[in-house]
Amino acid sequence: MHYDSMYYINEDEVRSNLTMKETIDVIREAFEEYRSGRASSNTRVRTFSEGSVLNTMPASMEKYHIMGHKTYSASKNGARFVVTLFDSRSNDLIAIVEANRLGQMRTGAVTAYATSILHPSVENFTLIGSGFQAETQLEGMLVVSHPRSIRVYSRNHEHAKDFASRMAKKFGVDVRPVDNAEAAISGADTISSITNSVSPIILRKYLGSHYHINLAGSNYMNRREAEYEVLHDADLVVTEHYDQSMVESAEISEYVRFGGKPLELREIAGRYGEFSDLDRTVFKSMGIGLEDIATAYRVLRNMGLA
Repeated sequence: MHYDSMYYINEDEVRSNLTMKETIDVIREAFEEYRSGRASSNTRVRTFSEGSVLNTMPASMEKYHIMGHKTYSASKNGARFVVTLFDSRSNDLIAIVEANRLGQMRTGAVTAYATSILHPSVENFTLIGSGFQAETQLEGMLVVSHPRSIRVYSRNHEHAKDFASRMAKKFGVDVRPVDNAEAAISGADTISSITNSVSPIILRKYLGSHYHINLAGSNYMNRREAEYEVLHDADLVVTEHYDQSMVESAEISEYVRFGGKPLELREIAGRYGEFSDLDRTVFKSMGIGLEDIATAYRVLRNMGLA
């Protein structure tokens, strides 16, 4: 296909042309293609200048003949995200897609997808964190499962209360704010953490004999959401991208250093029902470029532009 012009897609257009169910389907397809060797995703590259950091996340997907990257600049003043898409046959620049909402959606979708494979029967769900990204962590979980109870914990209890109220109205489910981590985690079979914590919030002593945990809040080595024992006691640890986790995840790099052997998400892609006999599983998400270019392309398709 030859593109006669380059499209610029703004945040409102992304929001109007992308649902969570579609995003989860995109993530599933992308990782199944990745597993087959028909997609690629390189590690994030960070460039520092004048108090800002430029992040670049390249990837390709042969099925749709796309290659590109998510790029974002971040500083204490905030961040700006875009996805750039090229046609891998013609080298045409297809689109530049604003990607704040897109990134929020695919972050929730990837943990939902991992959960649907590793622990599809979610009963008691706990969400740790109540910020911008937490909204789609909950939304994704509601698409792939029907938890009997939902709890949310935040270091700022007022934030948790506000989040619970807003999400209850938005999704029509009961969300209970809890004022301490132990009470939030105890009795939960599924936990998603989306924080910037530098010290572990999820401790092994809070957990029972059955758990699935999504660690989605950190892509810096100086941050940590779960202590080592949580991963050590797991039957299976899965990471989005092994090489990236070795430079971005304190949990995974420590787990490997002490002899752990995590699988990559692409290795379990599509393998529904194979892990039902496992009692304890952990998934570590950092975000990779493949998720972004595949999701951006879905937006274009939904708009009739691809």
